[in-house]
Amino acid sequence: MTFLQEYLQRPKTRKVLSKKLGDEGFSLIELVVVVAVLAVLSAIAIPNFTNISNKARAAAASATMSTLVKECAAKVADAGSGTYTVPTLNGYNGWTTSTGGTALTVGSAQACHVSSGLYELTSSDTTQYPTWRYDVGSAAKTCVASGAALQRGCSSAGTW
Repeated sequence: MTFLQEYLQRPKTRKVLSKKLGDEGFSLIELVVVVAVLAVLSAIAIPNFTNISNKARAAAASATMSTLVKECAAKVADAGSGTYTVPTLNGYNGWTTSTGGTALTVGSAQACHVSSGLYELTSSDTTQYPTWRYDVGSAAKTCVASGAALQRGCSSAGTW
């Protein structure tokens, strides 16, 4: 018996040679089922993720407003006056002053309200995010929201 015949008679070699083409891999049906399952999961997950992201933006805005007011109150209590830097917030572009609703430039230094005044943060899309307000004189925290913005931190009573 020759070396080639001996090699071809080995069990390991016979197993390799007896495999049919196309026995490996996935069938078309298996791939279609996987793609369908992924499509259904994506259809469920993407809207939920977007809603969570929008809620986080609104929560960040209200927390920033609250922090800014507290910082100003501490500065006014310590020194009688103070300034704050107008922050940048994703989804919000409308910081305004209490005098006529004058728009403030992001990054600018503004004087803290001493005994009366209104801090206001307006959303770039009022249907998605509430408008937050803090009145220094009465310490009233109010918000204005409609549509989807009602589920993002602003109660139907208009408080936060």
